[in-house]
Amino acid sequence: MLSEAAKTLWAKSEKDGAWHPLLAHMLDVAACAEAILEREPEKTLELYAGDLNLPPEQAKAWVCALAGLHDIGKASPAFQQKWPAGKERVWQAGLTWTTPPTAPPDDVSHSAISEAVLPDLLEARGWVRRAAENVAAAVGEHHGFRTAQQDLDSVTGKEKGRGAWDEVRRELFEAVLEVLGVGEAPGVCIYGGAAFERLAGLTSFADWIGSSLEFHPLGDDLAGYYRKAKERAGKKLDEIGWFRREPLLREPKGLEEVFSYLGTPEEPFRARPLQREVERLLQGARGPAMLLIEAPMGEGKTEAALYAHLRLQAANQHRGLYLALPTQATGNLMFERVKAFLAQLGSERKPDLQLLHGASELQESYQKIIVRPNMPSQNEEGVEAQVWFSHRKRGLLSEYGVGTVDQALLGVLPTKHHFVRLWGLGNRVVVLDEVHAYDTYTSGLIEALVRWLHALDSSVVLMSATLPRVKREALLRAYGAEAWDEACYPRISWIQKGERKAHATSFEARPQPTLTLRPTRLEIENLERSALEQARLGGCVACIVNTVQRAQELYQRLVDNQDGIEVSLFHARYPLEERLVRERAVVAKFGKEGQRPPKAILVATQVVEQSLDLDFDVMFTDLAPIDLVLQRAGRLHRHQGRERGPHTEPVLWVAGLEAEGVPGFGDAERIYERYVLLRSWLALKHRTQIALPDDIDRLVQDVYSEEPPRLPEEEEWKKALKEAQEAMNRRESRDRDEAFYAAFGLPNQTKWLEPPSFPGLPDDEPNPDDDPDLLHTRKGSPSATVVLLHKVGNRVCLDDAGREEASFASKLELSQAKRLFARSVKLSRWELVQNSFQALREHRKAQGLPAKPWSETPLLAHAHPVVLEGGRAVLGELVLELHPELGIVYRR
Repeated sequence: MLSEAAKTLWAKSEKDGAWHPLLAHMLDVAACAEAILEREPEKTLELYAGDLNLPPEQAKAWVCALAGLHDIGKASPAFQQKWPAGKERVWQAGLTWTTPPTAPPDDVSHSAISEAVLPDLLEARGWVRRAAENVAAAVGEHHGFRTAQQDLDSVTGKEKGRGAWDEVRRELFEAVLEVLGVGEAPGVCIYGGAAFERLAGLTSFADWIGSSLEFHPLGDDLAGYYRKAKERAGKKLDEIGWFRREPLLREPKGLEEVFSYLGTPEEPFRARPLQREVERLLQGARGPAMLLIEAPMGEGKTEAALYAHLRLQAANQHRGLYLALPTQATGNLMFERVKAFLAQLGSERKPDLQLLHGASELQESYQKIIVRPNMPSQNEEGVEAQVWFSHRKRGLLSEYGVGTVDQALLGVLPTKHHFVRLWGLGNRVVVLDEVHAYDTYTSGLIEALVRWLHALDSSVVLMSATLPRVKREALLRAYGAEAWDEACYPRISWIQKGERKAHATSFEARPQPTLTLRPTRLEIENLERSALEQARLGGCVACIVNTVQRAQELYQRLVDNQDGIEVSLFHARYPLEERLVRERAVVAKFGKEGQRPPKAILVATQVVEQSLDLDFDVMFTDLAPIDLVLQRAGRLHRHQGRERGPHTEPVLWVAGLEAEGVPGFGDAERIYERYVLLRSWLALKHRTQIALPDDIDRLVQDVYSEEPPRLPEEEEWKKALKEAQEAMNRRESRDRDEAFYAAFGLPNQTKWLEPPSFPGLPDDEPNPDDDPDLLHTRKGSPSATVVLLHKVGNRVCLDDAGREEASFASKLELSQAKRLFARSVKLSRWELVQNSFQALREHRKAQGLPAKPWSETPLLAHAHPVVLEGGRAVLGELVLELHPELGIVYRR
């Protein structure tokens, strides 16, 4: 039986005077935690049991009780003062104070009070003090961030209350434990690392669900209330689409059977050597594992990773899959493949599949499968996307997801509710594609993520065309390897959790044509002349250059040719809708099913390196780091059976490879390390051919090896390499340190310290001028998302014809937001991003626009409007021009 004082404490209130007792809310959240765990694979509960050193059922009781106790800090003067009617009731019950607590808005957070009072209560129940403190910190951060030490120090007697307040908190504590039926305290446990994150993530998830339940009277039958709360929790989980996590395949199937849908009766699907090797390795899979697959393009790495997920999920009761890609474009393409894969497996219910990146609202195939509560679904596909999980913080809770690597990396950064993301990635298969495509800083974060995935009992599949040895070994170490076998390229390295040595095996790659390598000069006039010479012979020519400005200049030189050669331009500096149109046009001409023009040149930047399946007869590329040159070369004679006219042999022309003395690389040195460019130049200079796939690994290891390169005898070469290497080492050392200190702690920490924070990062939400998808997950130039609008008369419109006027309201309908977002482009020009986007703010003010337009519209909350007059806008000392063919052009 509860005392009257305990019954009067409130947790939530409504404007109409309705209120919810504190104990009722704590039991609601405990019931939600239990309902969630009962829909999880048994493996999840086993992990909690291991954390507490208790049998599974006892562990479940404790974990759910702890989740419920997250709000015990609301039993305090600091919180109970917030609602006048509630405060009056509490005073009448005898819970008073003589010294008033700090008044809002400077009041002490109830989560800090929970973290301050729980350790004593747990220690009195037999918990080890350090474990009790870590548990209290885990449940206390349910509002998104770990409580800072200065906030804990502010929990004084006047804030938490003494005497009767201590007694009522103890009464609530014991009531929750009794209703949950907890037994004795855990055995020897510290509750750091993965255990901490597991409890924090579950607590927040359960609190979100519990806080959405309708108010119900508590009554005296607490056990009866709890049973009904569990029923309500189950209905709410059904409503949001959180169903029991079941493996996709209950009985093993062969890889060719699984992917038979990719074949036809005339040409059935046949596994490639890589895929057969993955199938063989996983036949006896036991326990979480990491596979690191290095293979050329076109070897079927994606199908191998999807099949690995099936086998590892079945062996380990993993809850689902997340595929992390470098860009939104690659994420969109992978989403289509994963959707088809999940749809054909024919499970009893439709799997939930989320697309996770900042522009997912514009992906029509994703929007078509979204399911909203109380709305009949018209979706006839084999997958669905519950709208509750489409929220940015909740996406990784879904069973299946495809998106950018940034979404996963936010789980190891001190961003709000990072632990919910980590909880979603735990006991899961996580696939990271194109792991060679990241700089030192992001690669360091990926290593931190792999360490956490290892600690959280997840399996990991890493894929790359090839990796420098040092990066491969760093990733293996992150998953617990202390030693490793070597194998020839192409290769698979793998290790099971608990083992100390990683194994490796090679497989046969499909034969590819040997590339003829030809040097040419870097000057754009030379590139123009050579490209036209090749295109006049017939066929499709690609010119891949390193900067947008260089691409625009080359296009202008080529487009008015007198030879009837069709010239196209493609780069990232177009408004989004225009970029998508151009992307579709490029695929329609040069893709696998494309209608190839008889004579054509595509001028493009790095946008064609990874995301598009394109095929060219001859290629020109600016010199770039060797792995990127090889990635670009993968688009040369990519599809077999093409009619290529005189271009019977694939020829790769490298601009900048023909040079006297120590070469310079122009603006490319602002994008890539000069040292890597110099070593790539040395690796290619005396070659006349590249044999694929044999030379891929040889070249990459040659360029990225710590061994010094073979140098020309000229003294200037030694000086140039020494200076470039020293500059690179300084930057890489800084970036490695930043990545190490940015990531949120190490899984093996036993005392959970206050997390690091980024300068200028507020305590509640990211800076509105930061892109939430790239918040501290990448280095490089800062960027601004701008929405390009047009001044038509006295109106600001979406187009220069004035068909639709732009709205700058803080909250827009999704359809309005999508039309505006379609006019957006991401720009990194320094005049725009310097001084916290000062030029963009001044432009907004000069145009008479609101200071914070679209602030409550997620798709546009971080976007800056730019109003064009006659196709131009003056932004400080910079003139930005939107050209119909060139895209955005900068002029001084």
